[in-house]
Amino acid sequence: MTTMETLEQGARRRLPVDPKVVAPCALFVAALGAIAWPMIQWWKWEYTKPETYYGYATFVPFIVAFMLWAKRASFAAVAIRPYRPALVSTAFFLVLLVVAAKQEMQAVMSGAFLLAIASATWALFGTRMLRGPAAFPLLYLWLMAPLPGPLLNDLTINVQGLSTTGAALLLKLLPFGAWKEGNLIHMDSYTLNVDVPCSGFKLLLTLLTFSSAFAYLTDTSLGRRWTLFLLSLPLSILVNSIRIAMIGIAGECLGASAAHSFHDYSGLISLVLCAVFLFSIAKALKCKTFAGQPIF
Repeated sequence: MTTMETLEQGARRRLPVDPKVVAPCALFVAALGAIAWPMIQWWKWEYTKPETYYGYATFVPFIVAFMLWAKRASFAAVAIRPYRPALVSTAFFLVLLVVAAKQEMQAVMSGAFLLAIASATWALFGTRMLRGPAAFPLLYLWLMAPLPGPLLNDLTINVQGLSTTGAALLLKLLPFGAWKEGNLIHMDSYTLNVDVPCSGFKLLLTLLTFSSAFAYLTDTSLGRRWTLFLLSLPLSILVNSIRIAMIGIAGECLGASAAHSFHDYSGLISLVLCAVFLFSIAKALKCKTFAGQPIF
């Protein structure tokens, strides 16, 4: 019998959860939901406002749930040994969450909320669980937290500049007379303004979210997983540069109206290109399975 089969059998044996664990978990979730309600409302507004950067964030809890299911054998293999001293830090983060909500300190609310979840996991399931199979899903939850405004602005400007430069270089390689001036790309009969919505940072956040989950659930070596994840940054810049260049070509060949129409649908093209490139990289790295299922 293989090690994986042994773990799977252990997972099946331990599926009936101890009520002594379920009850405190349910109580904590209820208390956390009530305390964090102002923060949840703020997150909802950030996720749904026009031109949001965080349209992907609503998928994060479902992805985490899938992670827990896919790695259930690893969780079952870890003995549950509650670490009661962690209740002190859990209580501290809950109090901090209340104070931050009253003072409308949004970034502090997010941090206190996520740290309270990690601390409660430590208290209820123990150190081995926190350091072991629960570590990545808990870190992944941080992708739900909106970035502080100044940091978001700085990162957006940097990615905007890289995407504009990349698009201008691509257009120069093609038979189009293009030159860059700030965030403007001038062509013979069309000028493309690479504004904030086209910066590529939204695409970067989305790609990092899904590529990190893809890398975690791909059954390969740790080094290859890190390679998949780290390549997401240049990949998002490349794909967004291709998208901007395609908008410029549409404007140059068909006019401004065609460029605006193409812009509205180009986001889907970007996601498809990212998926194709990501799977191609995974294939090149000889990744064979995803969550235990063959993908190549």
